[in-house]
Amino acid sequence: MPLESTIKVDKKTTLYIWEVREELAVLEEETPLTPEQKESYNAISNERAKKNFLATRLLLTQLGHAPNSLHYNAYGKPFLKGKDFISISHSFDKVVVMISNKPVGVDIEKKREKILRIAHKFTQWNYRSADYSIQNIIQKLTMTWCAKEVGFKIHNKPTLTLNDVRVKDFFPNDKETDIKIGNTMYKVFFVLIEDFVLGYCKANK
Repeated sequence: MPLESTIKVDKKTTLYIWEVREELAVLEEETPLTPEQKESYNAISNERAKKNFLATRLLLTQLGHAPNSLHYNAYGKPFLKGKDFISISHSFDKVVVMISNKPVGVDIEKKREKILRIAHKFTQWNYRSADYSIQNIIQKLTMTWCAKEVGFKIHNKPTLTLNDVRVKDFFPNDKETDIKIGNTMYKVFFVLIEDFVLGYCKANK
């Protein structure tokens, strides 16, 4: 499975971005799973979800982590055995893993027009009155969604909703913005990859 790119955020934080091109049968053959992971895998019916499940674990294995190093808490948050923190995201054939010595959050989303239909559910920005092209409107909405997802992942509060994550206004070509959750501020960085938006954040402490 080809490593598309690596982003070195700092000395102890790295983003790994892969493109999943393999057939499901190939991933099944190449990915080592623990008995519990096999049970979880067999419960998945969607083929893309199956690929994402296997790809994530195969990539961690390629990075030197044992098959049993990845586990999830009761709320679905991933953890690595040891001192490192991890965040994972998938979108279509893209898989992103972020590993750090501090809590992190990452999200990748494909830019699609369908986000226009759900924009009112996660932002108060009135995109209909914006003096942007439709492409930039879709991009900004996707970036906003990513920023909220990143905040949801890094803040790690089970009762948190996307509407609890406040996003500072930004322009579609900006590379970063700030989010606020309660009294805590985080900085979210954006990377554009083909038709995808990648957002990520690392906790200050």
